[in-house]
Amino acid sequence: MNRLQIIEHQSQRVLTTHQLAESYETETANIKMNLKNHKNRFIEGRDYFCLKGNELKEFKNLVNDIYLVDKRTPHLYLWTERGANRHSKILDTDKAWQQFDVLEETYFKVKKLSPMEWVKLQNEALIEVDEKVEHIDNRVTLLENTSTIDSRKQYTLQKIAKTTAIRILGGKDSQAYFELHHKVFSQLWRDYKEFFKIPSYRDTLKVDFDKAKEYLSSWRPDHNLEIEISYMNQAVN
Repeated sequence: MNRLQIIEHQSQRVLTTHQLAESYETETANIKMNLKNHKNRFIEGRDYFCLKGNELKEFKNLVNDIYLVDKRTPHLYLWTERGANRHSKILDTDKAWQQFDVLEETYFKVKKLSPMEWVKLQNEALIEVDEKVEHIDNRVTLLENTSTIDSRKQYTLQKIAKTTAIRILGGKDSQAYFELHHKVFSQLWRDYKEFFKIPSYRDTLKVDFDKAKEYLSSWRPDHNLEIEISYMNQAVN
């Protein structure tokens, strides 16, 4: 491979289609066909730049080499290191792999970055990390909002409900407990399911667990049942 004329665009080294084809010892038509047949594998701005209009005109003025850029071409592709790497994978020949290694170690060799370029790279990395963290947070939130409580939390709700019902009935030794505990428990869980809009307390969402404990601790029977409990316990006394 002959020594390549160095071309830079947007602060990074790039290759024209002609240079890339020459490096891989293939035809420019093959490079163009790779892009056409695998368009979804190449991302503009990352794997290549497509110069048109005034941008192309300015580039032509900087490069005075007919083999690098035809003066009559309406657009020009400039390939980054990642784009060159993808072409080597698509061509999948020993020569292409070998020449990409050479390009990587010579032409695309990382140069010393200026302080401003380092800051830009760090900011881009932070933005990428923030986006990934936000995506994970959204998935965790979605999971919390759709996951139901486990058996341990179900047992906790049962204990709270039992404690509340016994207190309302006047204790386990009360007449109301012997006569009305089924009625109280039935009303308690019926109200609970209606409040949380679920078919069973086992379907309580994890995100609602604290609210569920508070609801069961402060639950009261309806007015008629409360009077019935009071009369029954007073009658015995």
